[in-house]
Amino acid sequence: MVLLGYNAVYIRKLSDVVNSRPGKFDAKSYVQKLWAGRLQEKLDSAIDVNTLKESLQTDPADGFGKYTHALAIGNYRYAMVKGIAMVDVVKEDEVLVTIQSAQPFKAVVLTEFVYGNTLRDASGLIDLQAFPNTGDLNGVSGELNKKVRQEVIPALKSMLKPGNKIEFTGAVELNKAHLRFDDIEIVPVRIKRIS
Repeated sequence: MVLLGYNAVYIRKLSDVVNSRPGKFDAKSYVQKLWAGRLQEKLDSAIDVNTLKESLQTDPADGFGKYTHALAIGNYRYAMVKGIAMVDVVKEDEVLVTIQSAQPFKAVVLTEFVYGNTLRDASGLIDLQAFPNTGDLNGVSGELNKKVRQEVIPALKSMLKPGNKIEFTGAVELNKAHLRFDDIEIVPVRIKRIS
């Protein structure tokens, strides 16, 4: 017995499929609204980086559960943190700082290579189920990172010098399997010079 599958397979150009989607997602508008609204609330309620560090060192399961977010299963978790730091060195693509603490530690404030999903996932505001495809989800990351590069970093680079004390709020990526706070990278969202 022979079965034929006539017209069982259709081949269409990818561009035709993408352009035919109803209500094409506008990542830029989505991020503008998120940035002006709910993200500001998340920044206001960011966990102090020293509290996060202590919590993760004392009871990692509880600390990761309470203070971090991730859109997928795995070792990488993300958190929105705030704190006080002293500027050590201002480089072209990063600012090296020392986080003020009972046991101070070094950190890196990114000022050039702001890519990836750190800010998107640290916010805890994105519901994976609300995005039908990864392209839209990645578009949100791209637009958030672009806002940081275009709106936050230029002001940051022009105002900071070694010896300045700053108050910062930003996003960090943490690896549950290899947890380290020394030289942690911070994607800055708010920076205020205190002195």
